[in-house]
Amino acid sequence: MSYLENFKHKVGRWVFQRDLKTNKRTKSVCNLDQAKSIGILYDATFEENIKTIQPFVSYFFDLKKEVKALGFVNSKKLSYCHTPKLQYDFFYQKDLNWYYKPQNYIIDNFIKKDYDILINLCDSKVIPIKYLIASSLAHFKIGIYEENYEIYDLMISLNNDKSVQRLMREIKHYINLINKKNE
Repeated sequence: MSYLENFKHKVGRWVFQRDLKTNKRTKSVCNLDQAKSIGILYDATFEENIKTIQPFVSYFFDLKKEVKALGFVNSKKLSYCHTPKLQYDFFYQKDLNWYYKPQNYIIDNFIKKDYDILINLCDSKVIPIKYLIASSLAHFKIGIYEENYEIYDLMISLNNDKSVQRLMREIKHYINLINKKNE
């Protein structure tokens, strides 16, 4: 990694930690029955990634939840599959500042919405998504377990199979379990 890239990562890490400390969200465990709105963050660089999460988005939409999936496209251009639709929005490299923090009106709206549940389907290597998790006002944040990365209210540990499909299955399982525990 070049000196400049290393510097950008250090500045980005500092800003991320600052945003995390200043986030004034109301934390609360939310089960699937109680949730009215669900935000989903994912890597939308490739068309297959979008197709993979479509059943997951549809699952919540079919339960009459307000769902918004925001995908990061790690590219300088958007392709035909990145056309915004009712439940899908996208942002890409053009929407990042010099230390990889996402900035545009779609992102601002997503962050300011106090989703009942926010689900991240990426790991912390996707830096722009990491910023959105830290900045979001969502009440209940769910993501994959990573050591020394404690920004979620529920972390899903995946041992051998770390695929997005497995993560989605586990998230559905656990938010349905929360429903049973609260009844």
